[in-house]
Amino acid sequence: MIEHTLEVLQFSRIREIIASYCVTDEGKEFCLKKNPDTDIKKIEEEKKLGIDFLNLLRAYKAPPIKYRPPVLPFLEGIDIEGAALDIEGVYSVGLLALSVSSLHEWLSPFLENEEPNENSIVSFVKKIPDMLHLKKLVFSFIDENGELQDLPSLRAIKSKIRSIEDDIDKTMRNYFTNDATRQMLQSNLPTVKDGRQVIAVRSNFKGRIPGIIHEYSQSGQTFYLEPEEIVVKNNDLIAAHAEYERELLRLLQELTSQIAEHTEKIKEACEAITKLDCIAAASRWAHSNNCVFAGSIAKNSHSENEGGISFYLHQARHPLLGKSAVPIDLKLSKDDRVLIITGPNTGGKTVSLKTAALFALINQTGWPLPAGPLTRLPYFDFIACDIGDEQSMDQSLSTFSAHMKNVSEIIRRAGDKSLIILDELGSGTDPQEGCAIAMAVLDDLLEKKAFVFVTTHHGALKNYGYSKDSCVNASVEFNQNTLSPTYRILMGVPGESHAVDIAKRNGLPEHIIEKAHTYLGNNRADVSDLIKGLIQKHEDLNEFELQKKEEELKLKEDRRRSDLKELQLKQKELELKRDGIKRLDLFFEEKRKFLENLVRELREGELSREKTLSVKKWIDDFEKDLGKEHEALKLEQSQIDERIHTSKEKNKAPQNSKLQEGTRIIIKSLRRNGELIREEKKGKWLVAVDNLKLTIAEDDMEICENQEKLKLSKPIVSLISDTSAPASRPSFELRLLGMRAEEAQKALQDQMDLVLVHGITEFAIIHGKGHGILQELSHDFLKRSPYVKDFRFAKPEEGGSGKTIVSLG
Repeated sequence: MIEHTLEVLQFSRIREIIASYCVTDEGKEFCLKKNPDTDIKKIEEEKKLGIDFLNLLRAYKAPPIKYRPPVLPFLEGIDIEGAALDIEGVYSVGLLALSVSSLHEWLSPFLENEEPNENSIVSFVKKIPDMLHLKKLVFSFIDENGELQDLPSLRAIKSKIRSIEDDIDKTMRNYFTNDATRQMLQSNLPTVKDGRQVIAVRSNFKGRIPGIIHEYSQSGQTFYLEPEEIVVKNNDLIAAHAEYERELLRLLQELTSQIAEHTEKIKEACEAITKLDCIAAASRWAHSNNCVFAGSIAKNSHSENEGGISFYLHQARHPLLGKSAVPIDLKLSKDDRVLIITGPNTGGKTVSLKTAALFALINQTGWPLPAGPLTRLPYFDFIACDIGDEQSMDQSLSTFSAHMKNVSEIIRRAGDKSLIILDELGSGTDPQEGCAIAMAVLDDLLEKKAFVFVTTHHGALKNYGYSKDSCVNASVEFNQNTLSPTYRILMGVPGESHAVDIAKRNGLPEHIIEKAHTYLGNNRADVSDLIKGLIQKHEDLNEFELQKKEEELKLKEDRRRSDLKELQLKQKELELKRDGIKRLDLFFEEKRKFLENLVRELREGELSREKTLSVKKWIDDFEKDLGKEHEALKLEQSQIDERIHTSKEKNKAPQNSKLQEGTRIIIKSLRRNGELIREEKKGKWLVAVDNLKLTIAEDDMEICENQEKLKLSKPIVSLISDTSAPASRPSFELRLLGMRAEEAQKALQDQMDLVLVHGITEFAIIHGKGHGILQELSHDFLKRSPYVKDFRFAKPEEGGSGKTIVSLG
């Protein structure tokens, strides 16, 4: 990459923004030095780590990165014999060890569940060397606040120092409390001079107290005296402090020599955490600004999953424009290499070019982009631009000369993996000659198969865009009513400069405007009308696509609601059946008790005509009551059946009775389009679906509104399948082991739907023990479900806390 390109595109400001999200000083410094790379493997690895960190960040499971002071400066010369780190250096090493320890603690739950992917944050953290021994070593010397521990060898010296200080204080107090000496003193408190305690004595009492005079006051009224009996004590105190410093230095030298054995491990851990901090900063920026990591495009790729595109910016927002940035879409097909953007001044042409080039630089730094999820970019080995006024006074270069100097250097280095940005190519000189030079430059870059984005006002270059196979025209949209740009890019349509209209809006006299229109001539007006027509057709097409998308979304929502309604009806049916069974159970229990009493009465006494009539009456009443219950259940069932039938009829394709060979249909269960070949038997049709033949039931079909014939490029393979059979059944033991949270959530929801439909009242969930994540997720789901009557852990011999038994009420 050319340094001039990085400067023009203000790439350094992007680095500063992302660096501001770093936690450590080393991470900020590392971010500020990052530049776009050309090593595709390295870029892809860094992007995968960024994507993984962003996902963890959104799931509130990101690894902890804590602030700590830089440690590397303290390691210089640490391996020299006799070297000693100071307390600050030891503390910085200890904080690094604490950071590594907290990262490894975060790592533990992930390692319990599954083996991490090679290019994941979990795998990255796993590779950071363990520093547990170093942590114990450092924090046996200092505490986690950076203060010295109570070390035995220093404890005796500190006790000695305190004893001497107490003795000095006691002797000093005698001077301030003794009546004979107190009147000689200027102050009631001792003073420290050159690290020794002294007393302030009035000058007229000189010689009255034996000792050493250290200093006189400026007025000469006071002198500072170290009493004779204090001199020896002060000497002892200084000697004790020196002994303390010598012992502390000895201990630091021993500790430093032990730390020096781990120098390589410290550097490796520091480098890893610094890189992790930079990755985390980019991910936090992405999280705050709705950014995505761009998908990659292989060179000359024709694969369907990439849609045959070679460059695609989706809803791209220039990161330095903030909320004022207008999202742009810019897409090139697999054969396009040159994009020529035309349109009025201040319409956003240059900003669009800068956005495309800057995004390429950010992408090749391994960082996310403030854009939509469909963004796809290729990797370039050379990115260069010629933007703005490059006039140089000191080199006597005009604007045109400066541009040509830049363009010459760009052409010399350009290749088939280059991205070239040229703003106002051919401007600054005679329009005819400038246009000729511009086309010659584009011819050369086309031969080299470089990606080229160009802005221009030359009308001939618009025609050039149509005459070359690998060129595509685009324009910045202009509102004819307000005479202002909308900053949208219209692909495939050239734009007008609207210079006369803009000049009129900015106050140029009317007679000059009329004269300008006269000079433009009729030919230019014809071209202008053609361009306006193209723009109008392009807008109509966009509006049609938007309406189509809205209709598709509405149809999907209607289908979702219909499916939900049908499921609710089936659930209601099950509830009514359960209620009916309970009611019959109570009914039979009541009759059974009455019958038992009646039998007991018959056994206890003689059989009489009254008793016989009583039994016959009970049997008659029982038959009547039982008939009423059956009728009530039949009525409820018929109401449910009618509601389900009505719901299904609403979902049936219209005019299914008109099914015939060649009709295009939608297979509801597969959600795929197909074409009817022939009727196999009553209610079943042979249907062509892509390259297959399937047997489909009529009630699983909807007739397509669009009845254009399917275009089959390959022979159709027959595969007989009856989609009327049940698609799936619930599991009596749902296994969640090895699933991620999103997969487990979906599996639980699918299981609940299926057990309700099939009337199952009890099933088990195998979630394992591990760290308890799947167990907690399962139990939270069961607590929220209104259909769960109870759930409990299985018996120890059946799985214990690794398995949950669910009962539905």
